[in-house]
Amino acid sequence: ILQHTDSTAPQAAAAEVGGVYTFGQASDMAEYAPMPRVSSIIDNWAPYYIARVQAVMDGTWESDNTWDGIGPGMVKIGEISDAVPAEVKAEAEALMASIAAGEYHPFTGPLKKQDGSDWLAEGETADDGTLAGMDFYVEGIEGEIPN
Repeated sequence: ILQHTDSTAPQAAAAEVGGVYTFGQASDMAEYAPMPRVSSIIDNWAPYYIARVQAVMDGTWESDNTWDGIGPGMVKIGEISDAVPAEVKAEAEALMASIAAGEYHPFTGPLKKQDGSDWLAEGETADDGTLAGMDFYVEGIEGEIPN
């Protein structure tokens, strides 16, 4: 179960059913649900909040959109558990380092939409505004976006 909610409910449901792997969101779920857990997305908003409050105090605050990620440290992927084979874990860690360094962007074409139509051309990268406006899944993702 991969979620995008800062709740332990998915981990609790998985533990109740048994045999379901989870991937936590917003905070490290290692202590709450150590297994079967793959990892967790961990949000670290503290430096952002400190900078914004300092800007208000300095009189320099301006409204803007912030969508930082792995590179600046606003988001990180927690420890990858032993539920993941060692070679896959090593590949995932290398990919995270590549994303953090700005060497790899996951939304770089060629990419197709779920329905098979073209979305991003070879070498084209979706910017944050484009990603924020997505109302479709990419090829390989199963499911439907609710209306």
